Amino acid sequence: MFNQRKPKRFNYKKKISDTKKSQSHEDLKAKWDEIRGNTKRKKSFITSMPMLIVFLVFAFILIYILNGYIK
Repeated sequence: MFNQRKPKRFNYKKKISDTKKSQSHEDLKAKWDEIRGNTKRKKSFITSMPMLIVFLVFAFILIYILNGYIK
């Protein structure tokens, strides 16, 4: 009357074996690295971080000098 039903167990087999999965993952990674290497943009000297910081400092100095002429 109070017997619990046992859960059903199924014999599940993977369709793709682990070796195929690891090989496909390695192939995908190799292709990704190849594509990524070919599409890298060359950075311009003007848009580099040190150049932008120098430009910002120059702008603040220019504002300071021009503010002196206003007073």
